[in-house]
Amino acid sequence: MLNHILLEKAFVYPLPKSDPDMTGMSYDHKKGFWIQANGNPAVIDPAFSGPRSKKCDIETGEDQKGE
Repeated sequence: MLNHILLEKAFVYPLPKSDPDMTGMSYDHKKGFWIQANGNPAVIDPAFSGPRSKKCDIETGEDQKGE
């Protein structure tokens, strides 16, 4: 049985290698951003890597249209 053409031709992106460490983080729904345990916004920490989207979307950019 043949696979659908989209299944045969679709580019498969590699999955992220690790999940971000969200220990001690909480999401403030009123402010709209993640907060560290010390109360500071998580985005000001250069080591912060936020969680992935709920749909695990992978942004590919316009430069990859030729795939």
